[in-house]
Formats: sequence, C-alpha cells, structure tokens
Amino acid sequence: PSFAQAVYEVPVLGSLARIFTVTEYTINDEERVIDVRLPALENTGHTELEQQINQEISTRIQAVIDAAEARARETKEAYVATGGDPDDFMPIVISVDYEIKCQNDRYLSFVITKTETLASAYTEYYTYNIDLQAGREITLRDLLGPDYKEIANSVISAEIDRRSQNPDNLYFLQGEGGFESIADDQPFYLDADGTPVVFFEKYEIAPGY
Repeated sequence: PSFAQAVYEVPVLGSLARIFTVTEYTINDEERVIDVRLPALENTGHTELEQQINQEISTRIQAVIDAAEARARETKEAYVATGGDPDDFMPIVISVDYEIKCQNDRYLSFVITKTETLASAYTEYYTYNIDLQAGREITLRDLLGPDYKEIANSVISAEIDRRSQNPDNLYFLQGEGGFESIADDQPFYLDADGTPVVFFEKYEIAPGY
C-alpha cells in the first residue's frame, strides 16, 4: 500500500490504478448453477475508498446470490410438493460478471451484471464510477452540473426521437410508461472517453424485445 501511494503521486505512473478480478468460481449441482467473476480496485491511492467499494461489492453480490438460492429452494420445494419429479427440476442459473467501461488516469468506471434464470431471465446492474483525483464515487451532477437532469433529459429525448425514425424501434409513449425524466440515482457509466452514458432497465422505457 505504501508503494502504491507513492507511485500514485507520480503522474506518469498513475495508470497503475486498476480494476481486476479478485474472485472467480463456479458451482454446479442439482439446484443451482452459479458462475461468478467479481472485480475489485487497487492502487487508486485512496485506500479507504478501495476498501469501502470492495467490501460493498462483496457484500452486495453475496446477498443477491443468497436471495436467489433461497428462491430456488422454495421453488423446488413447491414443485415437489405439487407432485413434480425432483429429477425433472431445472436448476436456477446465476451469472455474475463485470465489464470495465473506462480506465484511465482520471476515471475508473465499471458495471457489474447479475443475471438470474429460473422460469425466465432477470438481470440487475450495479454501476461504479470513480474519480481518482477526488478519491470518491461521482454522480451525474458532478459531471454535468446542477442542471444535470435537464441536460440528460434533453439528450435522451432527442436520441429516442432519432431512434424512433426506424420502425423497428418502439418506445413507450410519454405519460404511458415512457421516458419522462431520469431518476435522482439514474444508473450510468463512463465510456472510454469519460463521457457519461445513461442506461435503463429492460421494460423501463421500451418493450423487452
């Protein structure tokens, strides 16, 4: 840690801050198929921030896996109780992975994806956007200023209009479940250029297909 702190203060070596795979495992049995790959931070020069985020990731993902496994057990018990053959029960499939979106001297941004498949597939996203210079997670307000909602809403509405010119693209109408405004805690990540990219959950502003 002392070496990491020292080299972080040298601009040319600041790129040592990185996101890496800290945990990777697979479980496959009669009730569950679990495939996990988790990230962690190191060499950011902000030890407390690293520990906080790494602990949050570990705790959060373990909690969602435990909840998914509990649902699988309950589903199997109900299946067997209603006459189903245990050998015919389809195991729950849980996949956890991550993708680095931006990693440079200023920002680290990555998205963790948890997909749970039983009767159908459901995906959850967890985003982490870190300003290495400030030593903290950043928000859209930090990047776009106090008018961040108005700025984002304008760009998103224009993009929806542009994409809607293609008849294969269908969005829910505004006021009928369609896009009206981003949320206070709207998920986003930073692309390779450090530009914020807002994204929405499936079914949120458009049909699932």
